[in-house]
Amino acid sequence: MKLFETMVNHKINRIQPYELLSIAAQYNVQLSTKQSEDITSILAGKNINIFDSGQRQTVLEEISAVAGKKTAVQIEHVFNQLISNF
Repeated sequence: MKLFETMVNHKINRIQPYELLSIAAQYNVQLSTKQSEDITSILAGKNINIFDSGQRQTVLEEISAVAGKKTAVQIEHVFNQLISNF
């Protein structure tokens, strides 16, 4: 389980805008290119642990500020799907 957490967190902390757009499309999350760039700049290199509820909430608040509350809720849904399996 720890290996999976490490892999997911590593991917999130280094995700590129085009990758985020692809993942968003898979989960039916509407993102513009600008939003994906803003969100990836929030995530980049911060070593965020999405399995930690406090860190996850902090990053979701930052995402809400740049992409809107609706998008942040959708991103939270994607995060929850990723972590619910483990």
